[in-house]
Amino acid sequence: MKFGIIFYTILGILALSIGVYLLQYFFILSIIFFIGAFINGVFIYKEYNIHKSDKIEYDENTLPDEIIIKYSRSGRIIAISAYSIFVILGIFFLSCIIITFNFMTMFIVALLTAFTIYFLAKVILEIKKISTVMIFISGKGIQIKDNPTYLWNEIKLEKIIVKRLVSRESKHNYQPEVNYLYFFHNNEKIEVNIDDFDITDYQLAQVLKIFRIRHNNSGLL
Repeated sequence: MKFGIIFYTILGILALSIGVYLLQYFFILSIIFFIGAFINGVFIYKEYNIHKSDKIEYDENTLPDEIIIKYSRSGRIIAISAYSIFVILGIFFLSCIIITFNFMTMFIVALLTAFTIYFLAKVILEIKKISTVMIFISGKGIQIKDNPTYLWNEIKLEKIIVKRLVSRESKHNYQPEVNYLYFFHNNEKIEVNIDDFDITDYQLAQVLKIFRIRHNNSGLL
């Protein structure tokens, strides 16, 4: 965590410095570096928050009756900011083109316009994700997105599993880890990637354990 914070801090200061320098020459380009500095600030917050969240212990008596899990807000802010950089780049290059009515110029304008609209659409989609409920856990069961609720009576072996991504082309030993919500429902295996959600794997593991205990103690087996 400390290395990540130091790394993002250095990148943030560098981006901020370049942004201030470019402010007097290219205002639009300076905005890109200011956004880059902001993104690094969000990464620092995210690193610290993940480390802090892993120390949170849930209590059976205080955990709410319903848990709503959405996309990570910090993750959406990073994505929106990153896509905004491409939107600004598209606008910048469009503003630099001297319009002349020939095929090549019109083709470049059309291409840059499509590029800008594409990333603008990505920004809008990321904004919509902020309010999207991905997992809903209650005393009744587990609901994934808008799918029917999986009832606790029909759920088995609910847990968090870790998969390591191995690439055949990779020459390095580093294997990225991906966390999944995993369970069986009527002999069907369900896996949901939770790395981009507003809950850590440790927190969700605690939530699953508490709701399973509540269900077992309710006498609805």
